[in-house]
Amino acid sequence: MLKSIRNSLVLTSVLYTALGVVLLLFPGSALRWASMLIGLVTLGYGLVRAAAYWREGGGYGQRFDLFLGVVLVLLGLFLMVAPQFLASIIPAVLGVYMLVDSVSAIKRALDMKALGFEKWWASFTAALVLAVFGGVMLLRPFAAAETLVVFIGLGFVFDGVFTLVNTIVADRLYKDR
Repeated sequence: MLKSIRNSLVLTSVLYTALGVVLLLFPGSALRWASMLIGLVTLGYGLVRAAAYWREGGGYGQRFDLFLGVVLVLLGLFLMVAPQFLASIIPAVLGVYMLVDSVSAIKRALDMKALGFEKWWASFTAALVLAVFGGVMLLRPFAAAETLVVFIGLGFVFDGVFTLVNTIVADRLYKDR
């Protein structure tokens, strides 16, 4: 396996696992901090876009900058004041991501089978579990936001560990061939 791809996958796996652990340990504060941070960045970008309108003289062509700036400022303030909104969209976005990631993991498991790796089924099973995590996150059956954050944390830990193990196994397979 190419060294740069392997290193990238290992780093991503470690970061996913660390994020998952943080979400597991501090679900309430992680949700508030994420909402505040995203709100603050959105607010700042909105102010920059609105300032661009005035910096450019406020002409007709720059009206979109003013409109976008105002919308982003309002969205940033909303995210900072109502963190539950963020809790409602994050699971859907992450659920879609995990479903897409599980499809590529299933393909990697089937590639392992084609290469003659005896325990390809373990990677295949883990990819199916990842797909279930993604599906449950997408459907959001949980009522409490903190419970959902814990579930998201579990998904990140599972995804991180799964990707790390798959990367190590794939690296060994490619070295042996």
